[in-house]
Amino acid sequence: MVIRVTLIAAALVVLTACIGQRPAATREILDEQTGNTLFVAAKPLMFARERTDVAAHARDYVSLTAVAVNESGKYSDYLLAYRWSTVDRRMSPLPEPSAGELRILADERTIGLEPLPSIPADLVSQAQFRAPNHGDAVVLAYKVDLPTLRFIAASRSLSLRLPREALDTPFGLWRDGRSDLSRFAEAGGR
Repeated sequence: MVIRVTLIAAALVVLTACIGQRPAATREILDEQTGNTLFVAAKPLMFARERTDVAAHARDYVSLTAVAVNESGKYSDYLLAYRWSTVDRRMSPLPEPSAGELRILADERTIGLEPLPSIPADLVSQAQFRAPNHGDAVVLAYKVDLPTLRFIAASRSLSLRLPREALDTPFGLWRDGRSDLSRFAEAGGR
C-alpha cells in the first residue's frame, strides 16, 4: 500500500511538472559548417490573401520566421520570408525574388524592409527554419533589429504587402505566431 501511494505521488509530481512547462520560444541549432549558433522562433507569423479571382479556395501565403545568428558572440537578427501559393503556376507564377520589398503594417505603422541581395550562409538550410511543406517557395532574408521584432510581436493588428508584385493587395494574418515572436524577442533571440 505504501509503495502504491508513493508511486501515485511521484506520478502526480511528474504530471504537474509537465503541465507547468511551456514549449520553448526558440530552437537552438548549431551550424556544423560555420560553427555558429542559430536561434529560431518556434512558430512563424503566417499571412494569406484570398485569390478567388483565379480559383475557389486559392491563396497566396507569406510566412515570417525570426532567426538570430551568434557568430563568436556577435548577434545578427533576421526575418526569413517564405512566399508560396496554392494558385496554379500557369495562372499566376511566383514573383521573382527582386519583387521582395516587404511592408508590414503593425498598428497603423508601416515597417519597410528590403531583402538582402542573397541569403546569408547560415540561413541557407531552409528545412531548419519552418519552411512550408510546399516545395515551390521563394525564400528571402531581411535584416532586422530586436526593437522592430518586439514592436511587431506587441502589435494588435498585423498585415503585410509586397508592393513590387504585380498584385499589390494586402496579406492578412492567417496563423498567429506573435506570442512566440514576443518570447523570442524578449530573450534577445537567444
